[in-house]
Amino acid sequence: MLDRLLASILKEILVFLRDPRVRGMLFGLPVMQVLVFGFAATLEVRHVDLAIVNDDAGRWSREMISRVSAASFVGRVIQLDSMEEFGARLERREVLLGLHFPADFSRDVTAGTPANVQVVIDGRRANAGQVAFSYMTAIAAELGLEQAGADPLFVTPPRAEVRHWFNPNLNYRWFMVPNLAATLSMVIALMITGSSISRERELGTFDQLLVSPSTPLEIIVSKTIPALLGGGIVGILVVGVAIFAFDIPFYGSFALMFAAMFPFILSVSGVGLLISSLANTQQQSMLGTFLVLSPIIMISGFATPFENMPQWLQYIGQASPLKHFLLIIQGSFLKSMPAVDVWSNVWPLLIIAAVTFTTATLFVQRRLQ
Repeated sequence: MLDRLLASILKEILVFLRDPRVRGMLFGLPVMQVLVFGFAATLEVRHVDLAIVNDDAGRWSREMISRVSAASFVGRVIQLDSMEEFGARLERREVLLGLHFPADFSRDVTAGTPANVQVVIDGRRANAGQVAFSYMTAIAAELGLEQAGADPLFVTPPRAEVRHWFNPNLNYRWFMVPNLAATLSMVIALMITGSSISRERELGTFDQLLVSPSTPLEIIVSKTIPALLGGGIVGILVVGVAIFAFDIPFYGSFALMFAAMFPFILSVSGVGLLISSLANTQQQSMLGTFLVLSPIIMISGFATPFENMPQWLQYIGQASPLKHFLLIIQGSFLKSMPAVDVWSNVWPLLIIAAVTFTTATLFVQRRLQ
């Protein structure tokens, strides 16, 4: 009995491992996910682009700027001449936060009166901004402790006045719920297309396509329309809930946002169809969908700041459709995102859709031959 049981177990293991797709999913994709999660899932803040407007010509502002510029979390320091210029760069997401030293900053520090530094944080990236601000607070406190013992003229460390643009109260729902609108519409579209072709193959109806006059392009289009409808309806519903149930302000253009939602869902559907065309069974396609879905979300900036990831992972992240649409939906809710900025995130979605749909069509064509 034991011999028969061991032989049966060995047979099942060999059958399981004989399929190269299964071997890849079993060993390759988990290793890939560990690498992606390990590098992407971090609450540390690195490579921060910092803007500085210094109206003070004294010693203490220069010392503070020098300390902050040398900090390990700072990537680039941009010296600006006015807060208007800073506001324009913040709107374009070129900087995460900015420091404004007033003209009497050094004089107030030396005189022992409260010396304020204005810190402006991009509220659309509130988590990263708050972490970076805590780093700068620690630098100011360290500077105060050092100078209090070494310099009799140093009386009190600078004090920060914090402002959060686009999300003044740092309401976490303002950040999370719009992100969920994008993520849930992506999940629905990916689930619909991810098993569409493999389901036909498993049920035996795919053979009917072999004798039908349908072209591979017609098959792909017919599988895509339900995903566009399902993902679009879910996205619109969640946006409505965000506005009317959670009272999240919407400053942008509904027309631009929903127009951008079409290429977003289209690009996601292309990924799902590519998975489904490669899978032989629904089980394989659902497993492939899950294993692809997690990295897409992790490298999109949904949960952790995109700028914190290593440079090589940021390059890979450009292939995530969710990454580009998150910028659009956040900009539509929390600021009036201009059409040129929307387009700068739409054209990568069109490229992703073109690549995935072309590849899926070629795979379907090969199956039909």
